[in-house]
Amino acid sequence: MLNGWIARGRAWFSRIQSRQKRGHRRRQDAAGRRAITISEIIGKDAQETFARRIAYLRKIDPLIFEELVLDAFQKQGWLVQRNTQYSGDGGLDGRIFQKGTWWGIQCKRYKGAIQTAHVDLFARDLTRFGLTEGYFVHTGRTPAGTRYRQRCVIILSGRELVDFLL
Repeated sequence: MLNGWIARGRAWFSRIQSRQKRGHRRRQDAAGRRAITISEIIGKDAQETFARRIAYLRKIDPLIFEELVLDAFQKQGWLVQRNTQYSGDGGLDGRIFQKGTWWGIQCKRYKGAIQTAHVDLFARDLTRFGLTEGYFVHTGRTPAGTRYRQRCVIILSGRELVDFLL
């Protein structure tokens, strides 16, 4: 119970801190607008709709993509702890808390297949930050075997990602 209250405090405090920074606030607001845009993208059938939506996600600013993903986790009921600075490549893009556990988040925009080295690095980052599990969220293709390469990493991509964001 105490962990839940501490997590709520950390999530609330990180949101306040990030909103105080103009760049973060601007990207968070833009992420809200991009979520609406994604829902309005419609093709002639389900396959074309998905293709257009994933193509759109691959083109948006990477930091807005991060905020879009963190907002989606928050809408799903997770507590979200945002970073006070964007990590760039390396590190975690944020943390989420549910059912007594913190999870790490790593967001990547890819046009092609993801690199297994990035998934391995994310797994090491989880350990470095004292976390046991995390979500590797990306817009690319996931090569066979990569999805189950690291037991502590859940890969969120493709149709699952688009559905999750909506």
